Amino acid sequence: AFEEAFASYCGKKACVGVGNGLDALTLMLKASIQLGRLQQGDEVIVPANTFVATVLAVRAAGLVPVLVEPNRDTCVLDTSRLAESCSEKTRAILVVHLYGRLADMPAVCEFAKAHGLLVFEDAAQAHGARLDQPKLSSNAPPYSFYPTKNLGAMGDGGAVVTDDLELAQVVKSLGD
Repeated sequence: AFEEAFASYCGKKACVGVGNGLDALTLMLKASIQLGRLQQGDEVIVPANTFVATVLAVRAAGLVPVLVEPNRDTCVLDTSRLAESCSEKTRAILVVHLYGRLADMPAVCEFAKAHGLLVFEDAAQAHGARLDQPKLSSNAPPYSFYPTKNLGAMGDGGAVVTDDLELAQVVKSLGD
């Protein structure tokens, strides 16, 4: 019931509950590899101002994190630094929204489209956040429900929400 309710709240077709936020991030990335959207060894741009789990998930999936300094005013990914961080091995950007503050997703998506990159989001601190559009979402943002998060559980928990039913099925399968 929670998966259905949270998918609806996020404006997505599917929600896959997992053990915690790290699992949600890792399974989302591993599912993208299994679906042929990424390959082990690909580089993923990640903001340097994040919890260690973001980088651990990238490494656990066999991908290479490329850390980018945050914007001094917003503390989230500085989109003006994307070009200098991108190489021929870069295949994705993993944005982290912090403190309920969203990264500049239009700028991130524009850069990604121009460079043929995938965009992922770590939404562990962005439950219900909006940016001049329906509630936050990219292809499959993962969430954490750790007690200190915006929407905390009594223990730990996580979820991946998506409109991509194939990705949801792979996340669920990998989680099992």
